[in-house]
Amino acid sequence: MSIFYFGAILVLILELISYVHGHNSSSCYHPEKVPAQAQKNDTPMIVSAYYPGYNSKFLPVEKIPWKMYNHLQYFVAVPGSKPEEDLIIETEENMIQVIKAAKQNKVSISLVYNSVGGWTGSRTFSFLVGDSKNRTSFVETIARAVHKAFIYPTTDWEYPNEQGLGCNALNANDTKNFLAFLKLLRKKLGTSHRLSAAVSMKGFMSPDGQNYLSDVSEFAKVLNFFTIMAYDVYGSSFSKLAGPNSPLYSTCSEPTKRYSVAQTIKQWTSTGIPSRQLLLGIPSYGYAYTLLSSKITPSHLSGQPGVTSLLFQPHADTVPESGKTAGQAGGTDACGNPNVAGGQWLFKELSETGKLSNDQQKGLNGYRRIYDNCTHTPFLFNPSTKNLISYDDSFSLKEKASYALEHGLGGVEMFDATGDTLDSQLLRSVRRVLFPGEKNALHGIRATST
Repeated sequence: MSIFYFGAILVLILELISYVHGHNSSSCYHPEKVPAQAQKNDTPMIVSAYYPGYNSKFLPVEKIPWKMYNHLQYFVAVPGSKPEEDLIIETEENMIQVIKAAKQNKVSISLVYNSVGGWTGSRTFSFLVGDSKNRTSFVETIARAVHKAFIYPTTDWEYPNEQGLGCNALNANDTKNFLAFLKLLRKKLGTSHRLSAAVSMKGFMSPDGQNYLSDVSEFAKVLNFFTIMAYDVYGSSFSKLAGPNSPLYSTCSEPTKRYSVAQTIKQWTSTGIPSRQLLLGIPSYGYAYTLLSSKITPSHLSGQPGVTSLLFQPHADTVPESGKTAGQAGGTDACGNPNVAGGQWLFKELSETGKLSNDQQKGLNGYRRIYDNCTHTPFLFNPSTKNLISYDDSFSLKEKASYALEHGLGGVEMFDATGDTLDSQLLRSVRRVLFPGEKNALHGIRATST
């Protein structure tokens, strides 16, 4: 999400066998890993996804697999330049149909007001919540939208006192003002409304603009859930090396980019947020790169003897062919600056375009599928074209869901709903972990690398 972005039931048996190259991943020391928390809680695990109005053609309302979800986020609504201006909703007629279908299927739904914000909609957020008058007016604006559509609000500010898009307004008191805004919004909506926020993997920035706050427990008193955007760690147009979109562990990453699922869960729980209020954001997409070499040489950035990865490869500045999702063709960004092609591929596009077999086990048409043991993510590589596509599949998401469950999180939230296959391979693998008794969960495929 951070880069403007996220028939018959086939019952299979899911058993993950990682591809091993030179070492066994179980022997790796992952310093960011934290002990599992055995928690008993009668509250059902959340399985949610963002439904992007701008990409609705890739998943029409009538095709949404409602049985896979107990919550859905309609993405997005963009705030105006003034706090009293109504939110601008992506394809509002489509939103109405989605809300209607959600209620028919007993699935709760939120409006992500650009989620307020989002990657392209956070430019004015600092101003909108910057003082008491603006906050009061902005809360009224959001309340109008919530009551009009009978849905819940989700905030996605990327990021308080930290640059996201590149031209966002910043204020040293952004995080403090954000909390004041959320308290006011909670007071306005009452306790019956679900109020959530999408947050970065790093935490909330302090006033000094350099360090992240060590205690943000006050946010837990007003928000029901925090969705950690645990993706876009590496990407075609913004990373020097070809790396994983969403690594489970960062052991083999560059020392300056040690961000991962394990790291971010440790970060947020250490700052006073109960694990049950955390939702793990998981991706249904990946990024394509053109490597400088036709051969993959194991990278050694871990600092541990023998602990290597097949990712973190040097790549060319030119981004290879992208999928058909919105915003991937390049052009001009929301700041008015030239924007290179995104290099993003939906998971389902990999099989639809003949790069990956339908059972997710084999690369096709010159591509080889490899499972990287250090990051616990798959990638496709074509030596002839030097193209590498790093992504997540049923096997890597199963591992992420297991980690979330073992550490007491409240559930998972996918960005986005359009990236999964028509038979919901990704969601079924996740539900198999979170709801092991379900008959319709994906029971899986024996994972290999070919």
